[in-house]
Amino acid sequence: MENFRFASFGRRFAAFLLDVVFVLLINYVLFSLVLAPFGGLLGAMGLKDFQFGEDIVKGAFAGIGAFLVLAITILGAFFLAFIYDFVLVATPKQATIGKMLMKIKVTKVDGSSINIFEAFFRSLIKFASGFFFIFLWLVCLFTTRKQNLHDLIVNAIVVDSN
Repeated sequence: MENFRFASFGRRFAAFLLDVVFVLLINYVLFSLVLAPFGGLLGAMGLKDFQFGEDIVKGAFAGIGAFLVLAITILGAFFLAFIYDFVLVATPKQATIGKMLMKIKVTKVDGSSINIFEAFFRSLIKFASGFFFIFLWLVCLFTTRKQNLHDLIVNAIVVDSN
């Protein structure tokens, strides 16, 4: 095993925040383009010309439309973030844009790159653990190689890319 310098929790967290901002910007642009033909978000929800106190049936359909559009938007945002994470980690750069900016990367314990299947599984565990129990992302504070659950499962580490 090579002599690695493991990425600190602070740098990992900063990379995560940068990725969140970047993915939110991508989502905003994509969903603005997709929803523009429908009158934007409110038009897609059926609320653009809705006046409170109108027909209750129209209000009910507007509410259902609003729920469906928001649900699809939120699920789409999570799906895009998931794709962004696992695809970029599987590239030769071995890092998302946030990780690149923080000069850290994901690698196998032996120094080799993780493949697309390992990156997929790592991201799946990362998103599942973050969604159901965010404190699992703090595991890296207590492991010698600063690995989180999603890193431990695929035998990966996050290291300085210098």
